[in-house]
Amino acid sequence: MRNSLLFILFMAVVTGCNAQEGYPVPPHTNGRLFYIQHANNHNTFVYDANLLSGKKVSDAEPIKVHRINYKKGGIKEELSGLQRKMAYGVECIKTAANTFDFTLAAYPAKKFTLKVGGEASPHVTVFINGKNIILNRMFLFCNKLGTGVSSINFYGKDALTGKEITENFVVKK
Repeated sequence: MRNSLLFILFMAVVTGCNAQEGYPVPPHTNGRLFYIQHANNHNTFVYDANLLSGKKVSDAEPIKVHRINYKKGGIKEELSGLQRKMAYGVECIKTAANTFDFTLAAYPAKKFTLKVGGEASPHVTVFINGKNIILNRMFLFCNKLGTGVSSINFYGKDALTGKEITENFVVKK
């Protein structure tokens, strides 16, 4: 089932492999959690905390997801139904006040955590290769046909040391 979802996702959004150099950085917002880019083109999928007031997050929809379409000059677009359901959408579960566990539609086996509170800005953590990372962005690498993902780079800060970190996650087939 997971391989079928990954196949559909990457058939829809990834048709070739390119280097990551030259990719645009989306404009920063106060609620920015992270963004995802892929090897097909520069279009970017952006994840923002849905802040109601101050540092309170909406329980009904804690994360807002949209796409920046750089093919159309960098305009903000809503996700299509297919993108939301099969690829870039999120499923969130509230675990404490202003804390949510969530997964991405394309890979529900990988858990992420959204936290908001205290002095810290909203942030997402993910456990990759034995390290807890405060996530900034992800980059998906694909095969030459664009029919699957071979690995994902996770960029952010090591939650223990605060140092910048990049971890490569190899997608098991």
